[in-house]
Amino acid sequence: MPPGAAAPEPPWRTTPRRRSVPRPALNREVVVAAALKVLEAGGGEALTMRRVADQIGVSASSLYGYVANKEELVQLVLDRIFDGVTVPPTGCWQDTIKDFSRAMLAVFQRHPGVAALTLGRVAVTPSMLAMGERILAELRQAGIPDQVAAFVGDLGGLYVAAFAYEQDVTPLAGREQDFLGQFTAWLRSLPADRFPNTLALAGELTAGSPDDRFEWGLDVLVRGLASYLDVPPDPTARWPAG
Repeated sequence: MPPGAAAPEPPWRTTPRRRSVPRPALNREVVVAAALKVLEAGGGEALTMRRVADQIGVSASSLYGYVANKEELVQLVLDRIFDGVTVPPTGCWQDTIKDFSRAMLAVFQRHPGVAALTLGRVAVTPSMLAMGERILAELRQAGIPDQVAAFVGDLGGLYVAAFAYEQDVTPLAGREQDFLGQFTAWLRSLPADRFPNTLALAGELTAGSPDDRFEWGLDVLVRGLASYLDVPPDPTARWPAG
């Protein structure tokens, strides 16, 4: 591939089939935009070909001229919302990982329901390749072992998506503080002879906003990755050979 060339299309992506009579109001972009509206309105479980078709006002069968199946549609939706996600250079791989994680969380928060779609899927889309290449380059230049660098995206993606998914599905929306007060009071009512440590740390166990906890989790991940600069991967931790 010559320098600067665009990345090839993923092998699972199909080419829209041409129709003898084109539909001016229907194309792949329209289908993806409609899928995003369905997703944001009802979450990942609501995304079906029929509901997308209803959003556009066409039959479900007409969509198959533009996407092969629902899985391809999901991948196209992810590519759309991740397009343009990047962070300014900092010269520090730790800051790059944290900034990119924050940017991804912001994307999930702007598009409720999308986080669930990334869980259990390979969510690396063409629009994310350039950012992924930059992160890998910074990790390798810093001396992070190659296998560790290769797994960072998967681990970080799981953390951010799971955090965003929890925010999407929480039944406590709008009454978090009431529940937190009840939970704290319950912890402080526990018998000290049976739960001395839980009682002693009742305030700490319930401290912090969601943002605080997200940032702390990022710090844990980055500190853990940095440990590989001094201590090599441990085969007894089920690390892949090679």
